[in-house]
Amino acid sequence: MKSTSKIFWIATAVSVITGLWPVTLICLPIAIYFTNKESLNSQDTQRQKVERKKAEELKRQREAERREIDMVRKSNDILLHLIQDEHREEGDR
Repeated sequence: MKSTSKIFWIATAVSVITGLWPVTLICLPIAIYFTNKESLNSQDTQRQKVERKKAEELKRQREAERREIDMVRKSNDILLHLIQDEHREEGDR
């Protein structure tokens, strides 16, 4: 809980102990409201963290795929040059 909800929960507890029921009836709903609001914000933050981790993993996967594609292209280029060199040698004979 953050300070706002703590303050209202403490005010609610003090008003219950001292017998100030009208103050309790005012503080209790406010304390519940702020607690729920903070809980929802916390859940959103956790959801954002999960989404960020998924996005980072997807980015790493795409980068790995891109590197693999680059390696295949380079390999194909090397093979193409070797084949061309072989044909040139056969043509020179």
